[in-house]
Amino acid sequence: MLHRQAGAKSILVRVGGALIGLSVAFVGARWTLMALTGEGVAHGRIAQELGLFLALSTVALTATSTLPIRNDLLQIQRLVENTEHELRERNRGERFLRKVQSAFDMVEREEELFEIAGLAMRDASDGPGEFLVADSSNAHIQRVATANGHDAPGCGVATPRSCPAVRNGQTMKFVATNDLAACPRLRERNLAENQAAICVPVNVLGTPSAVLHAVRNTAEATGDQLEVAATALEGVAVRFGARLGMMRAMSQSQLQADTDPLTGLLNRRAMENRVRDMRVDHPSFAVAMADLDHFKDLNDTFGHDTGDRALRLFSRILRAAVRDADIVARHGGEEFVIVLPGADVTRSAPVLHRLQRRLSEALADAQLPTFTVSLGLVDTTGGDDLSELIQLADRALMQAKADGRDRIVIWDSSLAEPTSSAELDAEPEPGTELIAASAERHHPAH
Repeated sequence: MLHRQAGAKSILVRVGGALIGLSVAFVGARWTLMALTGEGVAHGRIAQELGLFLALSTVALTATSTLPIRNDLLQIQRLVENTEHELRERNRGERFLRKVQSAFDMVEREEELFEIAGLAMRDASDGPGEFLVADSSNAHIQRVATANGHDAPGCGVATPRSCPAVRNGQTMKFVATNDLAACPRLRERNLAENQAAICVPVNVLGTPSAVLHAVRNTAEATGDQLEVAATALEGVAVRFGARLGMMRAMSQSQLQADTDPLTGLLNRRAMENRVRDMRVDHPSFAVAMADLDHFKDLNDTFGHDTGDRALRLFSRILRAAVRDADIVARHGGEEFVIVLPGADVTRSAPVLHRLQRRLSEALADAQLPTFTVSLGLVDTTGGDDLSELIQLADRALMQAKADGRDRIVIWDSSLAEPTSSAELDAEPEPGTELIAASAERHHPAH
């Protein structure tokens, strides 16, 4: 409005100045002409001619200059206003996406990322929205986040490749859900005719693995508003995919750093870190050392490939024989460490017996040479330091080897020498809870 008023005032001033100049020039010319021709200076006549001249000049200036200039100024004004509006919207969008990026950067877990994504979708579109992300196999897709405060739109896509936006690799907008070219998933849901949909493919680690799906009521939003919402949602989707990919890459790198590549169990350093964290909630625990018997002979006789298969088989059985909260690690070579939080040797011995029994059962069908495992067991009554407990468990393991292998020896802190697990094969005291209530007691031959 101020630009328009200033432009109109400027035009009037310039036209007024032009008319005054023309008037002075006209009067001077007529005065001079009358003087040169000897005619008498007729002031009344000059005034009449001047009035007629000004009227004709005003019409001519208006037609040839004033109106074109005014129209040009209005066009310039509209262009400036549109440019200012676009800049304001762009700045607003950039500020919003900077906030989204900052919020994504602060999260450490995927669950937190999904929660922030829901808030971002709400602010970007102010309507129902959802993130659908593929699983690790990239064969199935599931909803991980919805626009906070809104119900999920409920897209029925089952795999990433079954989404047209993912297949095409670009954002798709469907203004009418019953249109011939609308996504089949929209028609399946029988949405209202005034529902528009926006689908944005999301790349995770360079692979189209997710989609952001949002719906808007076209009766409540103009076409420009839909475009603004689509742009904002695209920005959210790009940042979501980048952050999710980074988190998964870091998680994979950490997993590789913590995992023994052959067996998939924790390595020694990762095991020590897990135990340190575990002791906050479980200050008492049991530690067992396991060693495959005559493993060097197995390697030398049947080859290292067979030895690797034996290690992998034992690792699978070991992982299945313990609780989810128990910590198992490859300590090196054919040695393994088992940490059982909240347990003592009495509660842990049946678990190790079960491990031996399951190994024997698995070898019957594994097409591998038969091998056995010896184990040494201790709990925190024998010491407080993990390295010390591992040393005691290792001494008990050596005793098991010396006693003939394929057995468990428990270190008793009240004795000077390790004692065989046969002394603990008696029934536990009433009320003692075994780690696996259904485990059968197994007594290896001594």
